[in-house]
Amino acid sequence: MSKISELRLHARNRKLPSVMHLSNITPELLLHNLFIYEDLSKDPANLSGMKTAEERHDNAVAGVSTGKDVYDLGEFYNQIHTDEIDLSYPNLKIYNKRFAMLEPGHSIEYHMDPPNIFNLICPLTDSVILEVREDTSHFYPCLPGEVWFINPSYSHASHHTSKETRVAILANFEYTEESYEYLTRLL
Repeated sequence: MSKISELRLHARNRKLPSVMHLSNITPELLLHNLFIYEDLSKDPANLSGMKTAEERHDNAVAGVSTGKDVYDLGEFYNQIHTDEIDLSYPNLKIYNKRFAMLEPGHSIEYHMDPPNIFNLICPLTDSVILEVREDTSHFYPCLPGEVWFINPSYSHASHHTSKETRVAILANFEYTEESYEYLTRLL
């Protein structure tokens, strides 16, 4: 994708909010996803920390999310990719579902994501504080079971204050006219 095309997509995305609470999953679905996580986390072969760092570096927005800091993520941040995660959004074609584990005392620092991939986050074990830079920084507390849209075209970070490893579901969906209409109806 050319830099001009990338900038146009970021401008298109800026018509949507930087973050938006979409819904809550049911307590049963939260428990279901936690059981899947507990089962998969027992096998170290399921962890993809360094692979995640490499993918972040390879797909980074120019000038953002590159360099040594991205590779340092692999030391305190891990993911488990699985299609067994259930978020049930009929209006969105969700893919790349994964559990994201962030160790205590660490944050995912400011970054932007490719503009054609939209993000969802659903904390499972602990609250997450999303920090988004618009004109100034804004903080959005996300509670376990809440599903939030994160606009890839805004610089954003993720924090938690738990003394335990934070587990959240991350997933992606592509921009389509249908997904755009769905998100704008929620505004």
